[in-house]
Amino acid sequence: MIWHAMQPNELQVFQSLAEEYMAMCPEVEIVFEQKPDLEGALKTAIPAGQGPDLFIWAHDWIGKFADAGLLEPVDEYVTEDLLNKFAPMGQEAMEYKGHYYALPFAAETVAIIYNKAMISEPPKTFDEMKAIMEQYYDPSNEKYGIAYPVNAYFISAWAQAFGGYYFDDKTEMPGLDKPETIEGFEFFFENIWPYMAPTADYNTQQSIFLEGRAPMMVNGPWSIGSVKDAGIDFGVAPLPPIIKDGKEYWPRPYGGVKLIYFAAGIKNKDAAWKFAKWFTTSPEVIKTLALELGYIPVLTEVLNDPDIQKDPVIYGFGQAVQHAYLMPKSPKMGAVWGGVENAINEILQDPATADIPAILQKYQQEILKNIQG
Repeated sequence: MIWHAMQPNELQVFQSLAEEYMAMCPEVEIVFEQKPDLEGALKTAIPAGQGPDLFIWAHDWIGKFADAGLLEPVDEYVTEDLLNKFAPMGQEAMEYKGHYYALPFAAETVAIIYNKAMISEPPKTFDEMKAIMEQYYDPSNEKYGIAYPVNAYFISAWAQAFGGYYFDDKTEMPGLDKPETIEGFEFFFENIWPYMAPTADYNTQQSIFLEGRAPMMVNGPWSIGSVKDAGIDFGVAPLPPIIKDGKEYWPRPYGGVKLIYFAAGIKNKDAAWKFAKWFTTSPEVIKTLALELGYIPVLTEVLNDPDIQKDPVIYGFGQAVQHAYLMPKSPKMGAVWGGVENAINEILQDPATADIPAILQKYQQEILKNIQG
C-alpha cells in the first residue's frame, strides 16, 4: 500500500510502472491511495497501526516524521553500492541522524528558463546575465530584464551563493546574520531586483515571461507546462556563477528530493524494499519518469544517458541540481521560513534604501526565539 498526493498525470505513470513490476513479481500487489491531506492522514493512521507500507513526498518531512517515530529505518538494506548509484543530493536526502528511512527518485530546483527568440545562448557567468538584463530592461514599455518571483525559496540561491544560509542542518542554527548571507541578499537586491518588474508576485512574474516581456525567468520544472503552452522556444540552464576576485561563486538555490518513505509499522518490509529499490534504481523507470513527467533524475546513470542529455529541460535542470543546496531536513526549519519571508517583505518596502544587515539581524533573533519556542 502506497499513499501519495500526486497529480492524476503523475499517478498514471506510477501505476503503469507498478503494473510492470507486478507482472514480474505476481505475488506482490501494489495499491496506490490518494490522500488530499497526506500529512494529516499519516500522522493519524501510522500510530494507530493503520498506515501504509510506503508513502511518497519530498525529503523535507524526513526530520519531523523520524523524530515523531513515524518512519521505519531501512539501514540493514542500504549498502555503499546502492548509495553510490545516486547523486550526492539524493544520498543526503534519504538519511536523518544516522539512519536511512527512504529512497530518492527525483530532484527539483530552480534554474534560468530563457526565450531562444530573444537570447540564443544562456549566460555562462553572472556578468553575461547582467548584460542581458540591462539590454532588455525597458519599464516604460513594460519590458524587463528578468522575470523572477521573490520569496524565501526563490531567492535562496543568492543567500547561499557566498557561503551563507538561512539554516544549517548540522548545527540546527539559522544564519541570516552571517556576513556571507547578508552579502547574498545585498547582491540580489543590487544586481537583479533593479531589472525586474517591482513585484514579488509569482503569477505576475511568470506571466511577464510567458508574454515575451522578459528574455529569462527563474522558475522550476513545474512551470515548463505553461512555457510550452505559451509556444515559447525555450532552453534551461543553471543560474550562472558570480566571478569575484578571480573566484567562482555558484548561486545555490534550495533543492528538493522526491522520496519513497518507509512507514513505521510497515507490514511487508522485505517486499516493500524490493519494490522501492527496483523503482528508484532501475534506469528504465527513472528514464520513463524523466521523459514523461519531466522529473529530474538523481540516478547518476540516467543523468548521463544520451536521450536525457538531449532533452533540454531535464538536462538543464539536471545541471542546476548539481549546484542546489539541499533544503534542510530538521523539523526546526519550520520556524525559519516565516522569519525569512518577513525579512524579505520588509526589504521589499523600499529595496533601494533598506538597511539589509539590520533587517536580517532582527529576523535572525526572531527565528532563534521561535526555534527555542
